[in-house]
Amino acid sequence: MSVTPLQAEEVLAECRVRFLSFMGVGRDVHSFAFIMAAASDHFQCHMFWCEPNAASLSEAVQAACMLRYQKCLDGRSAAPSGPPAPPADSVARRVGSSVKKGVQSLLGSFKPKRPGAPSPE
Repeated sequence: MSVTPLQAEEVLAECRVRFLSFMGVGRDVHSFAFIMAAASDHFQCHMFWCEPNAASLSEAVQAACMLRYQKCLDGRSAAPSGPPAPPADSVARRVGSSVKKGVQSLLGSFKPKRPGAPSPE
C-alpha cells in the first residue's frame, strides 16, 4: 500500500497491508492515521491531514485490508481441514470497530489538556 498526494508522484508512506495494526479517522474528519508493525516490538504511526476529509483515504485502506483478508480466507478454504471461518462481514465489522477505537484513543492522547482538568493517575 502506498499513500501519495493526489497531484504529485512522491510517496508519503508505504507499507504492506499485512503489517497494518490499526487505522482510522480521528474525531476531526480531516485526520487519518494508521499504525504498522515495522519490526519485532517496533511500530510506526503515520498520521495525515486530508482535504476535504479523510473518507477516501480511509475507504481505500479499508478496501485493501478487506482484499487481504479475503485472500487469507480463500487460501484457508483450500486447506483440507479445520473449523469453518467466521463470516467475512462480521470479522470486518469487529476489526473495523476495534481499529477505530484504538486510533481515536491514540489521536485523543495528542489533544492539549485543559487547564484545571483533573489528570489521570
